[in-house]
Amino acid sequence: MQVFLAEHSGFCNGVKKALELTLEAVNRGKKVSTLGPLVHNDEVNNYLTSKGVKSVDNPQELDSGTVIIRTHGISPQTLKFLQERKDLEIIDATCPNVRSLQKIASRYLADGYEILIFGSKQHPEVQAVLGWTEGKARVIEPDDLEMVEKMRLNARAVLVSQTTQREDSFYKVAEILKNNNPDLKICPTICRATALRQDSAAKLASTVDLMLVVGDEKSSNTGKLTQVCREIVKTHQITGAKDISAEWLMGINSVGVAAGASTPPWTIKEVMVKMENGNLEARTEEVISYQEADGKDYHPGDVVTGKVVLVEEDQAMVDIGYKSEAVLPRSEVFLEGETTLKDKFSSGDDVDLLVLKVSYQEDKIIVSQKRLQRERRWKELVEAVENGLTMKGIVKEIVPAGIIIDLGGGIEGFMPGSLVDVRYIPDFQQFMGQEFSFKVIELNKDRDKVILSRKQMLEEEAEQQKRETLEKLKAGEIVEGVVKRLTDFGAFVDVGGIDGLVHISEISWQRVGHPQDVLKVGEQIKVKVLEIIPERERISLSIRQAQPDPWSKVNEEYKVGDIIKGKVTRIVNFGAFVELIPGVEGLVHISQMADFHVKHPSEIIQEGEEVEAKILDINLENKRISLSIKKARPAPRDLTAHSLAKESENQNVTLGDVFGDLFNNESSNADTSKE
Repeated sequence: MQVFLAEHSGFCNGVKKALELTLEAVNRGKKVSTLGPLVHNDEVNNYLTSKGVKSVDNPQELDSGTVIIRTHGISPQTLKFLQERKDLEIIDATCPNVRSLQKIASRYLADGYEILIFGSKQHPEVQAVLGWTEGKARVIEPDDLEMVEKMRLNARAVLVSQTTQREDSFYKVAEILKNNNPDLKICPTICRATALRQDSAAKLASTVDLMLVVGDEKSSNTGKLTQVCREIVKTHQITGAKDISAEWLMGINSVGVAAGASTPPWTIKEVMVKMENGNLEARTEEVISYQEADGKDYHPGDVVTGKVVLVEEDQAMVDIGYKSEAVLPRSEVFLEGETTLKDKFSSGDDVDLLVLKVSYQEDKIIVSQKRLQRERRWKELVEAVENGLTMKGIVKEIVPAGIIIDLGGGIEGFMPGSLVDVRYIPDFQQFMGQEFSFKVIELNKDRDKVILSRKQMLEEEAEQQKRETLEKLKAGEIVEGVVKRLTDFGAFVDVGGIDGLVHISEISWQRVGHPQDVLKVGEQIKVKVLEIIPERERISLSIRQAQPDPWSKVNEEYKVGDIIKGKVTRIVNFGAFVELIPGVEGLVHISQMADFHVKHPSEIIQEGEEVEAKILDINLENKRISLSIKKARPAPRDLTAHSLAKESENQNVTLGDVFGDLFNNESSNADTSKE
């Protein structure tokens, strides 16, 4: 059988301090009395009695000497009575958590709030708190949930708790009341030592076969500890080792031991020793120590991680491992627009926070999420400047001089208009609400100044892309590109951060008069890489070579002797070019235009005219086709009339001037025949 001791067991700091103060007074030879039992544990009180300490319930029965105010505290009326006794030395051993509860209740009462106390009305701590509210507070008993459902509160009300109550019960009541009274303020005043003992006991109870809870029957926190354990595993509450029954241990393989905050360490040790003497293997999850640690010390500037336990309209309560929950005010959270704390947080959320203020007298810690986020964002910005990192933010506002960027963490950056893009942009409204990437080029935390440049980032990205493109491009490969610029001699195409030139002769297999006839800026096309000169950042491209060569179809579609129809595309001195199919032209030599002498091809045909021609020869190797118009459709001799007429018009010569002699000869012959 194994025996385990819960991590947090026995005296809390408050009880320990009260006992130390009492024994110090005894050691000074004082006549010491306590106003009521110092703690709810007979063994401790009997020990004090043996030291000459007297417990008095009625302050009027106090003898002269030293009086110890116990951990549960007293009412202000009783305190005033004691202070008026000149023969009394008052030592206040009120638990700091209880004192904080008293002050909270008193302050809210002064502000006009209705005070609700979750706890046992007969408990001395609650009785004392009632005194601090002038008896006006309402007490909610832990088992009276039916009453809670029906409660109707004043417009201004606040809920506090007896420090030794169960956290889960308190928050259950808080939730019910909050649903019916949305404006209710919640102040979780349960002692952290109590919560620690309940949590560690529950954790241990889930791993053993039996739990023993050590503590006095009159101890409220021991009773709550027993309740917690019984909900998980079979549990017995004992006052000491003498109460252990061998029957409980039959068939049990593992036993857990927990102890209330008023249970002395020697009692815990006796329980463990008895089990050892009973041939039980005793182990502890923690070395038994009388120096109870109720949590670490916190200081302004500390970064802590906590769990949200309650969310109200103006604040959230966060468990950071301290005696009481830390307060996260609404003003210390970044909330956009109409967002509320309840929209931002839910119970159980883990949050990182910055400690702003610590008040050990009130056991209160104020924390901020906003300032931590701001501090962390500043560090990221500094790192971005030092290492040239790219950051992101949301365009928040357009101003005449540029753009305001929300960087997060409550920090804004300014991007001058000249640094928005690598090209001129007349209107920045199109960017409103968009996420921008940029470089931080200037930073001054003292002046809250952040200057940003998207242009620098774009330039660096383009340069990087250009280098990568030059490295990976290979002559002969076909790649995607975007037409960027058109000129008389060709087109510039972006093939990945760098422009390559497509000469006009490489745009199409057909004749192109100007690149704009077949291409548009922004058009996506495929190009073939002809040549790369990295040191000059120069790339030669071809569009036509990325497409099928139309000459490859000539053998399939044409043969020598075929009569074809085509359009005249060009006229030159020595003939005319006729397009058979797009990208394939044949030459009609001037000698093949008519069966008579032709001085110039324009005498016979015009550009754009459709003609019939006969294929005389096909030379695929040199991509040449010879054509003949006269062999396809011989031109009659009188076809020259239109060219002669055109020529005569240009030279102001009439047909009579050309054929006058002929007409005269014909006339003479006619006259002779008549004779």
